[in-house]
Amino acid sequence: MANFFRRKPAAPAETKPAGSEPKPRRRDFSELKPDPDKIGISGSVPFVRLPDPGTLFADRAARLIAAAPGHPMEAYLRFVAEVARAQASVQAAFPPAEAPAAADTALRAEHGMPPLSRQRLEADAGFDGCLTALLDQLDLSVSPEASQAARASLLAASPADRLDLAVQVVEGALPVERIAECVFVAAALQVRFAQDAARLDASALKPVADGVCPCCGGAPVASVVVGWTPADKARYLSCSVCGTLWNHVRIRCTACGSGEGISYYGLDEVSKDVQVETCTTCHSYIKHLHQHRAPTLDPVADDIASYGLDLKIAEDGFRRAGLNLLFIV
Repeated sequence: MANFFRRKPAAPAETKPAGSEPKPRRRDFSELKPDPDKIGISGSVPFVRLPDPGTLFADRAARLIAAAPGHPMEAYLRFVAEVARAQASVQAAFPPAEAPAAADTALRAEHGMPPLSRQRLEADAGFDGCLTALLDQLDLSVSPEASQAARASLLAASPADRLDLAVQVVEGALPVERIAECVFVAAALQVRFAQDAARLDASALKPVADGVCPCCGGAPVASVVVGWTPADKARYLSCSVCGTLWNHVRIRCTACGSGEGISYYGLDEVSKDVQVETCTTCHSYIKHLHQHRAPTLDPVADDIASYGLDLKIAEDGFRRAGLNLLFIV
């Protein structure tokens, strides 16, 4: 049976009757106490780290392949690895869209909006070509028939229909009857938005809202404690759409912004470097990856590989705060 244990920031001790509750295995997480130099709000810590499309998808594919052998979800991990491999190939072959006009970017920033938008997708003449090239690249010979049927359906659809579906994915209004198709559309969106985000001026980006990507307005897929200079042990959220990392204070809910009732949970069957962060204020959770200890962890790949955590924490009534566009359940 799975051993589900809680890891919680240090708090004043409470006196409880002996034997009144089980004694879960715990660690001293006192190092997680808020400290401006450790929680990602120091002036030396960059607000964002823009994605590098040249390595993002190839590294993700490698991580998925490494995690697959013997995993209960091995078949799906290998499927997503093939999607990531195709993304890496397509992004190298397709030039990014024309950079957004400086005046438009400045206007959006003035109104507290991210510089990349749905309207940019609708004006991207290269998106449909990127999507169809990705579909052609995929080797689905060992994939379920549903995946093969979804690809065939997208290839048979009109460019206008494919764009309409892409807009729905960007807006988070995924049609249930086309979920399998949405995964492929999302993969193409990730390529195009990562290319767009990579060319933005990081110094000009500003916070939008809790849990909202400052580049494209996407939801986070996971929370990552990084290990690179100058942000060692700072916390970043990873965008589910464009792959941008943006700084977020540790021990604070990514959905509602509350710093109360935050706890961390893990499973023995899952890496100790992958946890869930829960918030009892809004009853949401997000994956929390300790990349500073395990540099190969990938937000998308390890979110899928740790699905057992989602199943367990959902039993306690918590709902997911983030979104993984390659694992829509």
